[in-house]
Amino acid sequence: MAPPKVVLMVAEKPSIAVSIATQLSHGQMSTRRGSTDVHEFEGMFLGFRAQFKVTSVIGHVFSVDFPATYQNWTVTDPLDLFQAQITKTESNPKAHICRHLSQEARSCGYLVLWLDCDREGENICFEGTMYHMHEAY
Repeated sequence: MAPPKVVLMVAEKPSIAVSIATQLSHGQMSTRRGSTDVHEFEGMFLGFRAQFKVTSVIGHVFSVDFPATYQNWTVTDPLDLFQAQITKTESNPKAHICRHLSQEARSCGYLVLWLDCDREGENICFEGTMYHMHEAY
């Protein structure tokens, strides 16, 4: 028999990941500690046997800001900000969320995002997609 396909599910926050995994596994999951916990269980997905890994981000994955030359608001013309470059950094670098997601996604064939239907959820989806597209090329 073929090994089960692996499905990675990513929620917007850890409490939602626990709820999703608990419901989908009927409480029959194991939990690994990581940057955010990973809840694992077996079940059915799109008609085939699958190994599920449910984890989460902790809010935004990245933050953006202006370079230091634009940080002094008493000398910066606000109109200059429309042409200024922005810098992108991990929002919570100590949590290592990017590394965590990359490691968990390595063996996965499917990705399911559990994000709120609001601007933050859309931005987390965009951030993750752009990050992984950038990393792949």
